[in-house]
Amino acid sequence: MQISDQRIQELLNQKDFARADDLISKKRTKDPENPDSYYFMGVSAYFQGKVGPTIQHLKKALELDPRHTDAAICLSVLLNDLGKYEDAKKVFEQANYSVVHRREGTVSSIDQKFSVKHLELGDLYFRYRRYDESIEEYSKAALLNPRHFDTRIRRAKAYARKGYVSRAMQDLQSLKQENPHYLPAMIQLGLLHYSQGNLIDAELEWEGVMQVQPGNREAASYLEMAKQARLKK
Repeated sequence: MQISDQRIQELLNQKDFARADDLISKKRTKDPENPDSYYFMGVSAYFQGKVGPTIQHLKKALELDPRHTDAAICLSVLLNDLGKYEDAKKVFEQANYSVVHRREGTVSSIDQKFSVKHLELGDLYFRYRRYDESIEEYSKAALLNPRHFDTRIRRAKAYARKGYVSRAMQDLQSLKQENPHYLPAMIQLGLLHYSQGNLIDAELEWEGVMQVQPGNREAASYLEMAKQARLKK
């Protein structure tokens, strides 16, 4: 009798660990080299609060199949929760094969999951002013899910903090050209111009936002800020 992965997942969701573990055990006995068995063992252990066995089982699943994305995601989330950020990053480097294999113009659910984790890592590095690593993680997230435009804005901020202002502007200009109605790119570009003392260019960006969305409070506030800066000159 074939053991259904869906049935195992249902039992785990219902927290019926006794029956779930029994099916997992039978699955592993039938095929000892199947990484899914160890993945499910890890999930079961996680739900029961057994951190050590969870890590052990998920690592075993990845040993058998380095491209087991579900195991990689679960393990990386757990390592992040434990504060082991570098270890979590290594898991991504091992299992994030979808960066290479993603078809142009498509974003799979697995790509999106990895993209979110890279984005979280990028934010963490940014918070601790590790801008090189932050830029690297944001770039991976943007590659995996190019439709999440805010990733590129965050990367531009990291470039600017690193001192690569021209690169940050290029990133934002490209985003603006590709998506003319994505207002956050225009707002951020205006802020970057403002930080460099280019008041006219900053105002042009924010006025462009107001033309598209007359009630945009953020752009209106920045325009008033620029006006006050002019008066002080």
